[in-house]
Amino acid sequence: MEEFPKSVPGAAELFDWFGFWPDFHDAEIVSLTLNRSGVSILKIHTWEITGSVDERGYYKLQKHVIVNFQMEEIIDSELADFSSQNVVSGLILRETDDGFAIRLAPCYGLAGTINPRNLSIEIEPAPEGA
Repeated sequence: MEEFPKSVPGAAELFDWFGFWPDFHDAEIVSLTLNRSGVSILKIHTWEITGSVDERGYYKLQKHVIVNFQMEEIIDSELADFSSQNVVSGLILRETDDGFAIRLAPCYGLAGTINPRNLSIEIEPAPEGA
């Protein structure tokens, strides 16, 4: 997906980190903090999958980053299956009439949707395996 949500502060920096908008396939949710007032934060560790494999046959990963989705005024949420490891098959971010919708596609652990009225993104480089 070459397009990214330009209306979200920090989205351009995430796009520039990879040179494309990431799909968050096999990304791991590091933490989710929900606050009834103030900022709630969804932290996700993601990376770029290269076309080459290592000596064990696993795809090599690069450009590891922690993406902090900073959400304000959560309008609605529907979440399920939180566990000790929370891997998503993807993340879909879209603009809605009331703000934004973040969909965490299920793989293992936490999945569902969060609908904040306001959203911004911050990124922090992460070591491999963070």
